[in-house]
Amino acid sequence: MTYLESDKRSRLVDQPLEMKVLISATLVFALVALGMALLYIYVSHHAPGGGILITPKDIAATYYGPGVGLDTLIGLAHIHLWGLLVAFWIIGFIFLHSSVSRRWKIFWSLLPYIAFLGDVAGWFLTTINPRFVWLVLLGGATFSTALFVMIIFSLWDVWLG
Repeated sequence: MTYLESDKRSRLVDQPLEMKVLISATLVFALVALGMALLYIYVSHHAPGGGILITPKDIAATYYGPGVGLDTLIGLAHIHLWGLLVAFWIIGFIFLHSSVSRRWKIFWSLLPYIAFLGDVAGWFLTTINPRFVWLVLLGGATFSTALFVMIIFSLWDVWLG
């Protein structure tokens, strides 16, 4: 029996109203932050005069050739790793109190960490070869999806669990 299973009060649905409101506000704020991150990627990587969608070539142009210097890339990685550590932990901690099975809790709460490490590795590898942009895209899409799933399921569980 785990600490979450041993105390029914730790489940999201069983929280008092003030805790449900705080959890919900945190998760909605995280959704807005995730949306802003995606919007930032769009406006910062979209090629002027290009189509509506960002292409892998647009992303690769940021890292390969005359794009970002190694010192800037290391700085960005440092800031992103520390900032996302906090976001992943808060969202994951809330999600661990949901009603999903233990296996799904482990899978979804660990996935953003692994995916983001792949994303960051892709940044550095793309400076060497633009084909590694697929690692950036896969890592970013995976950790974003994992966060979205944990946020939505946790919100559902808070109010309807």
